[in-house]
Amino acid sequence: YTQFYFVTEPKCSLTTPDADFSLIDWKGRDVGVGVRGLLIVNEGTVCNDDFSNNSANAICRRMGYSGQISWTSTDKWKMQDDRTIAMDDVFCNTSEWSSCSYSWSHNCNHSKDVFLQCQGVGELITEN
Repeated sequence: YTQFYFVTEPKCSLTTPDADFSLIDWKGRDVGVGVRGLLIVNEGTVCNDDFSNNSANAICRRMGYSGQISWTSTDKWKMQDDRTIAMDDVFCNTSEWSSCSYSWSHNCNHSKDVFLQCQGVGELITEN
């Protein structure tokens, strides 16, 4: 098993497990396939700057789903204020995480947090 690190400041594009994504409901509980949830990475939220359908598909696939159903941005839940904004400027050329760049710093507020709904259970893809 080989891990690749490609780092450029302040954005990076990589295929390592450093971006631990999940989807949660308004109580902070994990949600599953077909349920829209707040997108979380490393315990913080994700800002919608540069976010697209490619970004949504890449992240859903990274979490083991087959792709995205939909995504949106809105300040919906009070609990968002208790989290930091952890990732911004998620730009993906394709639906593969290896094509994505992002920043660990942000210029956002929680009204731009990403909510994501993923479809089907896919194969968790890692590079060997």
